[in-house]
Amino acid sequence: MKNVDIRFNTNFPTKSKFEWRVIIDGVETLVNNVRIDTPSYTSSTFIEGAGMKWHISTKANEVIIDHALTNNKIAIIK
Repeated sequence: MKNVDIRFNTNFPTKSKFEWRVIIDGVETLVNNVRIDTPSYTSSTFIEGAGMKWHISTKANEVIIDHALTNNKIAIIK
């Protein structure tokens, strides 16, 4: 199972064209849309130098980053 955290990208829209940060087992990917097909819950993490961050979290068997949409990326979490 993959640990997945989703949070709003505070750099949008001034520094980034992506609204969401999807963190999969500690590796971040930026996307425009997120679809969650697994049970989810809220969580928080303290990040040194950045402070408290709040997430929608889930455990997933699979995360697909779909680039099919022009200039859009969607994370599909199953």
